Amino acid sequence: MLRATRKLPSPNTAAVDSSTGDDDNDVEEVKDRKQPSLFSSNQTMNRYQNPTDNDGGNSSSSAPKSFEIGSSIEDTRSNNNSNSIMNFIQSKRGIVVIIASFILFLVAYSSSGEDLRSSSPAGLNTKGDGSLKKAHVFKQVSSKSTNNSNSNQSKEELVSPIYGLASLTPNEFRDIRTAKSNESVLLTGGLGFIGSHVVDLLLHRGFSVTILDDESNGHNHNKYCTEMVPNDITIVGNLPKFPSEGGEKEMHFTHVIHLAAAISVAESMNDPDKYERINYGGSEKVLDWIREYNQHVSSLGDYNQSAPTFIHKVVAASSAAIYGDPDPALLPLQETAPYGGLSPYADTKFRMEGLMREFVKKQNDHNHENAASSIPSASATALRFFNVYGPRQDPKNPYSGVLSLFLDAAVNGKDITILGDGLMTRDFVYVKDVARAIVMALLQEKEAEDASFSVYNVCTGKSITINTLAEQVKHSTESSSNITHLDPRDGDIRESSCNPNGAKNGMGFIAAMSQEGGLKKTTDWFRSERELRLRR
Repeated sequence: MLRATRKLPSPNTAAVDSSTGDDDNDVEEVKDRKQPSLFSSNQTMNRYQNPTDNDGGNSSSSAPKSFEIGSSIEDTRSNNNSNSIMNFIQSKRGIVVIIASFILFLVAYSSSGEDLRSSSPAGLNTKGDGSLKKAHVFKQVSSKSTNNSNSNQSKEELVSPIYGLASLTPNEFRDIRTAKSNESVLLTGGLGFIGSHVVDLLLHRGFSVTILDDESNGHNHNKYCTEMVPNDITIVGNLPKFPSEGGEKEMHFTHVIHLAAAISVAESMNDPDKYERINYGGSEKVLDWIREYNQHVSSLGDYNQSAPTFIHKVVAASSAAIYGDPDPALLPLQETAPYGGLSPYADTKFRMEGLMREFVKKQNDHNHENAASSIPSASATALRFFNVYGPRQDPKNPYSGVLSLFLDAAVNGKDITILGDGLMTRDFVYVKDVARAIVMALLQEKEAEDASFSVYNVCTGKSITINTLAEQVKHSTESSSNITHLDPRDGDIRESSCNPNGAKNGMGFIAAMSQEGGLKKTTDWFRSERELRLRR
């Protein structure tokens, strides 16, 4: 059963190390966000707005029939001057009918609103079969252009969530279905930069979410999730306990997203053991736990609808760092390009993919050899993120992504510092597109009885130089910052461009956000965060 709110576990849980997965330059930490009241006056009003009523007062074609009666009576009065007394009486009756109909109209809306609020905080009703029926809820938000020459305001349509507080544009949940009854996701690294956006998307579509994180790289808590915090993926005892039949208060899962990781190329050069322990060893423990979870649930035998369910799919964060500094003849990079990693970070991510292949093979081998005692198998997908950017990326972390560092410098009037000559190329992909790719991969149905393994690039297919990025940041922020250059960093890749067709053909993913649009949204977020800090 889907639940909108859950109590957080005790903060006394053992504190250990886990991180949120990201690309080779990204970081996962921001300060806790203050969230508005669940039912602010604006949100409540917008929930009941008819999105097609742009004239501010015209009723739709579904308005009560009495409106037509009133109009007909008014026409009769205007065309029949010979009987003014009767027309007057009729017009009064028409007014009464209109008023009565309007009152009934308001009562119906009010009743509907109470049903929405009582069924879920996001304005969705749950039907008797447990599936979700969407109420068409939209909000209009204005976004001012940062370019002074453009005074026009662009409007975005926002759709309220099933659970949580994060309203999203249709593009931000494009091709993502609503949750089925009893679907529940375990998300490692869910407090981090990418993970927190995945949480928003899952809740928006009605999934039950459990976050497992050690808070080392993020603090984006969400009261609509169950949180296992601080817990470490490298310690078996910190992973969820297996459920028993019909245990309502016990955790059960249908899907797993594994983002917890150590995430910095530069740090991995100085501390390779940390990356071996977390990225390889921690991933191995998570995959072993999934296999044992399904074996345990299978051992329960016959079970009813309230019993635990099997885990059908695991999606994990890999990285474009595994391609290294490729031969220009291989660009733009496809998933078939050879391994060329230049850092322990890249090495551990590539070997994690090997663990996922072996995880799938072991399940299939077991079921082929033990047909009478086969267990449901979980498919696996590794996603190779290119340079991820967007809101909640913390510029204060020394291993943060380059775009967040540039924005932080620009909005604060500091020099924008480039490591190297700035001619390095990168494919920058917006974080909400990355979240969408993760959930699309998670919900991909198996095409055969056997489990399968797949790997996809997550990118836009468009690369720019770091020098160009710096100039774009200056323009977007209207900053007078100087652009300076320092020595290049060990392990950095010279040229990177990506072919997005694997993800497009394999799971239907196409990045929806343009680089210009994503930069603007990220700039707006940086400005708002800066204003909040100045007020404190």
